Amino acid sequence: MASCSPIDTAAVLRNQFRTLELVSQPLMVDADRQRRMLLLDRGDWVRWSNFRHNGALPPHPDASVMLRRLGTATFRLASLAERSAD
Repeated sequence: MASCSPIDTAAVLRNQFRTLELVSQPLMVDADRQRRMLLLDRGDWVRWSNFRHNGALPPHPDASVMLRRLGTATFRLASLAERSAD
């Protein structure tokens, strides 16, 4: 039986934040708009920003919730970019 390594949740979250940033750049979506898209208050945004730069994983919102929010925000921006390219 093949062995499976545990998922590195922190690495997945950091990668998703990088993806959101990459999709946001051409659309000129600034950090405050990203914060609002992720439904974060300013305090949570600061904690998650610190996490993105190798800080500790914030307890709120839960990592699974943040992954869903990041996926939703990235999808919406990618869809918008695709529509505006047409």
